[in-house]
Amino acid sequence: MPPETDTDFLVHARSATLATLAEALRGARDVALLDVPNQRNVGDALILAGQLAYLEELGVRIRYVSDLHFFDPDRLRSAMPTGTVLLHGGGNLGDLWPGHQDYREEVVRTLHDYPVVQLPQSVYFQDRRRAANADRVLGSHPDLLLLLREPASQDRAQTQLPNVRQAFCHDMALGHRPRPSDPDRTRDVLLVLARQDKERAHDLPAIARPLAGRLETRVTDWAPEGVLGTAWRAARTTARFSGRVERRLGPGGTSTAVNRLTRHALWTINRAAVAGGTAVYRDAAVALVDRLHAHVLAGLLGVEHVVLDNSYGKVGAVYEAYTHGFRTAHFASSEDEAQEILASLVHASA
Repeated sequence: MPPETDTDFLVHARSATLATLAEALRGARDVALLDVPNQRNVGDALILAGQLAYLEELGVRIRYVSDLHFFDPDRLRSAMPTGTVLLHGGGNLGDLWPGHQDYREEVVRTLHDYPVVQLPQSVYFQDRRRAANADRVLGSHPDLLLLLREPASQDRAQTQLPNVRQAFCHDMALGHRPRPSDPDRTRDVLLVLARQDKERAHDLPAIARPLAGRLETRVTDWAPEGVLGTAWRAARTTARFSGRVERRLGPGGTSTAVNRLTRHALWTINRAAVAGGTAVYRDAAVALVDRLHAHVLAGLLGVEHVVLDNSYGKVGAVYEAYTHGFRTAHFASSEDEAQEILASLVHASA
């Protein structure tokens, strides 16, 4: 678990997030949660876990859920005649992950009759035309609030999305409370959790290679495996099936009951992802990471770790804004610096 010195940081971040979310909801007790993760990314699952914890603490009821593939506004309206629409947070507001941005804009265009809150996101547009289009779509909604999780994204949004109302909110993965780890467990692994997608900016295995003789080195990019992987795949099959059934049934009572099955399947997918991501750290004495939520989870678990940035500075921006509050986190601005810090941590743990 996080060291005692992290307690004040987490208490502050969680209380500030609750206050921001309560203000955004303006007393709403019913919500629809859209773009619920349905993939292997543990970071998105951690965000969802935090979101659900905050909503539960506020006494908010989730009336309808949808992943990226099966959103239907008529079913949403049938399940929740009044309430607030929440869009899942993360790091996909922009043109780097266009599928999520297309979905977001479809939701906003379709649901002008509901308040919409975009839960904390990072903003990154490479194409000014795509940014201008997003500003038109999001800015045309009569009651939309964009929550942003770090000042760098706030600055970009002020330039690229000037017509969209925005506010700051901590990344909601900080609301996740992992179970205490076994204090007697042997920790003798140098964990290298290296992203392999388009946001990769550094060669983490090469940084760790000179230290291979000090601790057992394990290189991975997180995903549920073994029994958790089986549960993840089964739940994903169920989510696809129930989504297709909902689509055929259309709005109404039966469809609402099927949506509860969809919700159960999506929750199971994300619980398995979080459990799988947590298991990766089970034997880790020290970790080297370049994913934002690999850093956040290491902090929540109290694992000493070195953090490198992603391709467009998202990780560094969040670290600078507040996750430096984890005393086990050590940010490196270059591969040489990362290797130097990592060597000192491995030496101290060996």
